[in-house]
Amino acid sequence: MCQTKEPEFVQCYELHMNNGEILRIIEDYDLPYEDGVIGDLKRGEKQFVEFSDILGSYTVPFDQISFIVMTDVIKNE
Repeated sequence: MCQTKEPEFVQCYELHMNNGEILRIIEDYDLPYEDGVIGDLKRGEKQFVEFSDILGSYTVPFDQISFIVMTDVIKNE
């Protein structure tokens, strides 16, 4: 059986949407930014960001995001 190690810390982001809504997402802190949501946006290879939380999975088109703010680094609980 394959077990994956949960990241010790996560990077928090706020996606500020064109409609004024703010979505909060997290990524592994050790993930190079080129491989995460910021890298995806800068490269322009993807048209959307996908993420999940305890309520479900979401797909957000990049053209609906005004800007992204890196907020906190927190211990993963």
